[in-house]
Amino acid sequence: MVSPAMPDGFDPYHHWLGIPPKDQPPHHYRLLAIDPFEVNADVIANAADRQMAHVRTFQTGKHSAESQRLLNEISAARLCLHSPDRKAVYDAQLKATLSAVEAANAPGAAPGPIAPGAVLGEYALLEKVGTGVMGDVYKAAHRRMGRIAAVKVLSPAAVSSPDMVKRFRREVKAAALLTHPNIVAALDAAEANGCHYLVMEYVPGQDLAAILARQGPLAVADALNFIAQAARGLEYAHAQGVVHRNIKPGNLLVSLDGVVKVLDMGLARLEEPANPADEPLTREGQMMGTIDYMAPEQAQDARQADARADIYSLGCTLYRLLTGEVPYSGKNVVMKMLAHREQPIPSLVALRGDAPPALDAVFQRMLAKDPRQRYQSMTEVIHALRTMHTPGGLPRAVPVSVVPVAARIAPMDVGPPAAAKMVPKRARGMSRQQQTLLIAAGTALAVVAVAAIALYLS
Repeated sequence: MVSPAMPDGFDPYHHWLGIPPKDQPPHHYRLLAIDPFEVNADVIANAADRQMAHVRTFQTGKHSAESQRLLNEISAARLCLHSPDRKAVYDAQLKATLSAVEAANAPGAAPGPIAPGAVLGEYALLEKVGTGVMGDVYKAAHRRMGRIAAVKVLSPAAVSSPDMVKRFRREVKAAALLTHPNIVAALDAAEANGCHYLVMEYVPGQDLAAILARQGPLAVADALNFIAQAARGLEYAHAQGVVHRNIKPGNLLVSLDGVVKVLDMGLARLEEPANPADEPLTREGQMMGTIDYMAPEQAQDARQADARADIYSLGCTLYRLLTGEVPYSGKNVVMKMLAHREQPIPSLVALRGDAPPALDAVFQRMLAKDPRQRYQSMTEVIHALRTMHTPGGLPRAVPVSVVPVAARIAPMDVGPPAAAKMVPKRARGMSRQQQTLLIAAGTALAVVAVAAIALYLS
């Protein structure tokens, strides 16, 4: 198995056993540092003892948990290779795996399915973390730098389609134009072994679709915060001539510190001077996007989608965050498309009594059927959210929706220590020395008073 990612990028396989990322996860023989398919039981046993003794030297450090996990893997490898029956089965599986890897890396080989453990250029794929419009996304490690990144790989089926390859290259080009805190950054793009891939920053966190599935509709302040951040990212993208065309909760990633980042430029449209030699990737009348969040004009013809279509989709996303539902329903795509075009805009206040009327007004304008009646830019949307009459104004970014609920509970106010309560209110602004002198003087006065009373009584 691949070791869990650690904040500092530490890799026990590489640091302790010298196994580079491209050879991970290591098979049993690689783990014991012996030749594949070794038959001598004594060699296997000695190798296991040697590796375990080496790893035990790290058990007292800060990576003791990683050390124990690795010891368990070495022990499991030893048990497997010492059993003739289990070794025979394991060897057969290993031979098949190594043959497949060799065939896939042969010159001129057709690209096959990508899986964790594969190596693309300088990146070793560790685990699958998501699926985009045209391919899968993997958590990966740079083989030399050890830096963790997200690698989006064009699917084998898409590679066989010239149009899909062109669209992927368009996504790469769109991503390269965008450098903004609220957009996932593109780092590199290349082709290896017939696979096209895009390297992006890896952002630990969850998309809003996963957060909704886990905890249901969000608090109004949280929803406003996330929508405002997404709007700022899209405002920048539109200024660079990039229209996303697929804004939805699943394409808005929330990092562990509460920062929203726009994902997936797979359907983005670039507003750039037309090249007569280029064929349009989107044909007249073609519908592209996710119908539950799609503007009426985009459903009719994706080429008509401009920045205002992203505003409509962001409004639908706001509705989903607050209600847990999409604005319009239908039994099929056609009925949903007609609902977006013809049914009245739903009311936020009707389903969320705690939503301020001003927010409902903003939502209604974002979902106007006619693009000319919507906000004409994301800048206008941001201004409307910022100037809404809500208590405290627009909330600041906080990581409330990507941490356990228990962590959101504020600690009880147990009040100041007992000694502090004894200090008069006016003394709380004094220094510690002044407070001590004041208490000492008070004590002395009390002693004098008690002595005077005792003398008087006597």
